[in-house]
Amino acid sequence: MDATDIAYVQRLLNTPWERHGFHCWRLVEQLQRDLFHREVPFGPVACPGRIKRTELLSQKAEDYGWCEVDRPEHGAVARMHYLGGNPHDLEHAGVYLALDRGYVIHTDQPHGTVLDTVRELGARGWIPRWFVPQN
Repeated sequence: MDATDIAYVQRLLNTPWERHGFHCWRLVEQLQRDLFHREVPFGPVACPGRIKRTELLSQKAEDYGWCEVDRPEHGAVARMHYLGGNPHDLEHAGVYLALDRGYVIHTDQPHGTVLDTVRELGARGWIPRWFVPQN
């Protein structure tokens, strides 16, 4: 990431979460478009239903040119579910940024837009799965 990208990410930090506005999937779409110059075919605009988005990313990602990987890489979409819960019950998403120790930028109701390490996500109870575009 260059200085312009870092400044862009810093401007997003602390942006409040909004259920019908700036929520996690909107953040993912925005970051993928603005930083990585690609569209996410399974985001809220293309697919407004939470259950349908989860299905597309979890079960049909390859149909849309994305694949699941074991380890995060810069720009990977983090599709998260809550520890101990059914992966389809509580959905959350963010984007992995390979800065320093590696962070996931995401937004949720109690925290707004934040950067968390993978370890910090785990401490909050989130289990991520990583998705990247197929080459």
